[in-house]
Amino acid sequence: MNRVDDDRLVARVARAAGLEHPSRFQRLDHGKSGDIVLRLEGRQTYFAKIGDPERRISNAELVRELRALEWLAGRAGAARLVWSGQVDAWPALVTKAIPGVALHELAPEQAEAGAIAAIAALSVLHSLPITDCRFDERLAVKMGEAARRVAAGEIDISNFDDRNVDRSAADVWRRLAARQLPDEDLVVTHGDACWPNLILRPGGLVGLIDLGRAGVADRHQDLGLFIRSAEHNFPGIPVRALIAAHYRLAPLDERKVAFYQELDEFF
Repeated sequence: MNRVDDDRLVARVARAAGLEHPSRFQRLDHGKSGDIVLRLEGRQTYFAKIGDPERRISNAELVRELRALEWLAGRAGAARLVWSGQVDAWPALVTKAIPGVALHELAPEQAEAGAIAAIAALSVLHSLPITDCRFDERLAVKMGEAARRVAAGEIDISNFDDRNVDRSAADVWRRLAARQLPDEDLVVTHGDACWPNLILRPGGLVGLIDLGRAGVADRHQDLGLFIRSAEHNFPGIPVRALIAAHYRLAPLDERKVAFYQELDEFF
């Protein structure tokens, strides 16, 4: 979509959400999802996310994010939902911007403090009662969805981690499905606890964005992706030692860390 199309889209989103027309906006790259993400700036700053109606995964995760934001309603540092609906038949939502800096954009000397703050935020989220959470992201659900994506040809193998370069999606899937894990240690998870989805606020707390995979799952769903993202963005920080010192709910299970990092190849 070119800049003229973006201008028109911004106008339609603002009108649908009942916002003042922003004085400026920025279109952001939203990683692998295919969603359009717009930063809308004016007297207040918002983020708009617009899903592709032709992509099953995009639609499913946007609906999940909407419901998760409604359920959390700002708890545990989650962004606050402002509006949801459709824009030109595209599913969309608008959240109020969390002020601060995404962890992966921190200066190197701030990375360790940011990690500690994020670990505290994940601890708060993981402490929420799972009986209140209706979003099921347990392993059977995740594995079923991964198998569905492989069968439907929805996996972009160009996004695989280096360890899986030149391997087919079916090959990586067979290797993963053959693994055996102990019982799940269930908590309310973010689902995609990578550093770009964790915002260090000016007061030192961390906010959570991109909750399209939120739900009840093993805590290592978050811890595994958090570790991988830390090692990618700031390989010099002792992320496992920081988790040991500041995440007091359970020790790390390295088998689960590796498993959930591999499972993320399909998401």
